[in-house]
Amino acid sequence: MQGVYGRTSGGVAGFDYSSALKKAHIVWNDTSLEQWLADPDTLVPGNNMQFHVARPQERRNLIAFLKQGARK
Repeated sequence: MQGVYGRTSGGVAGFDYSSALKKAHIVWNDTSLEQWLADPDTLVPGNNMQFHVARPQERRNLIAFLKQGARK
């Protein structure tokens, strides 16, 4: 998970992203990660992710964790 925070969506070479996520060009920050974790389909229709994190505190905890691994 290192380097997700601050990265642009669909940008890691060799990973099988959906075309929708590749085209989204989202920079992963507090706002975009909150939206993504709450409901990926609302943020990026046509993505391949089949999950969401229902509890707001769990989303905040995940975002805090991802920030720890942000590129400096």
